[in-house]
Amino acid sequence: MDRKQVIRIGVLVLAYVLLGNARSIQPNPFIPGANIAVNMFVPVLAGVLFGMRAGILVGVLGTFLTALTPAGSVFEWLAIIPHGIMGGIAGHLRGKLPSPIVACSLIVGHVLNLVMFISFNAMQTSMLTGALLYGLLYETFMGVVALMLVAGIYRLAGGTD
Repeated sequence: MDRKQVIRIGVLVLAYVLLGNARSIQPNPFIPGANIAVNMFVPVLAGVLFGMRAGILVGVLGTFLTALTPAGSVFEWLAIIPHGIMGGIAGHLRGKLPSPIVACSLIVGHVLNLVMFISFNAMQTSMLTGALLYGLLYETFMGVVALMLVAGIYRLAGGTD
């Protein structure tokens, strides 16, 4: 990895951690002890802009470092691998599909998170209600919109992939 790649990944990991600790982050109304994951789009953004390795690293490092902060919880610890996979999938699909479709790899992250949460008893299967799924779809939609805006601004500003 060259210096430019290290800086890009570092900036995106920092963005992930800062978004994960933002005071405006709201508790997830469907999963007690969890927050709405506005930072989940960052590993996908890394994958879309800079490829699979960047997506994986931002997902794993960003989630791990956030787990160590005051915003950390069991949910953050359980999300480390899913967020790395999500960023890696986005990077793998980069250039093969249009960016809005690649951004939907956020859905993969949500599904893997739910699998981890249920597997490690952080969440009960009875919590898988229509309201939760609707909330995750809404969160995914907002993540796709945020990703497209940030990626578009980056590219308009002359950023190269």
